Order: sequence, then structure tokens, then C-alpha cells
Amino acid sequence: MKKQTYQYAESPFNMSRREFITIGGIVIALLALPAVWIRSGIAKRNSYIRARTKGLYTDDTQSKVRVSHGNTAVSKMYTDFAQHPLSEISEELFHTHHYINRRAA
Repeated sequence: MKKQTYQYAESPFNMSRREFITIGGIVIALLALPAVWIRSGIAKRNSYIRARTKGLYTDDTQSKVRVSHGNTAVSKMYTDFAQHPLSEISEELFHTHHYINRRAA
């Protein structure tokens, strides 16, 4: 049997420690960008919700009729059509009969 000799060659790709750390930092920064975008999107959405809530409360405090039973259109609807609150007609039209509890049990 003939003895075989093998030639080992190192990879021509040489990277210094500094280059490795730099490339690692760039990769980590690129992986972190989606988290920053999601966080800024949520913050933008929350600021919109806060502004909308503030506007609704402002409209509510400035309105003359602040309760549904004080609204003339609602009271007229009851006198002309639904007789009185909690009547059979109003119960059928305005109230939910099929409540589904969606809380985790």
C-alpha cells in the first residue's frame, strides 16, 4: 500500500479581530432595526389614540346634551315608535341578546 500525503491549505479568507467585531456590530444593528420600527409605530399609534380620546372628551364637555335620554331625537323616537325605554320593541331593536364572553377562562 502506498502512503498518501495530503496538502492542507488555510482558507484565504483572513479577518482581523477588529473587522470581525465591526461586522458583528453591523449585523446586530440590522437585526435591531425592525424592533425600533415596531416601537416607533406603536408610539405613533398610541399618540393618535390619546389625541382622539382627548378630542372626544373635549367634544363631550362642550356639547349641550351629554346623555342619551336627554337627547330630543331619542325621546321622540321612544314616544313615536318604541313606547318607552326597555319596552319589548326597544329591547328587540337596541339590546344585545347573544352575549359571548371572550375573556380567557
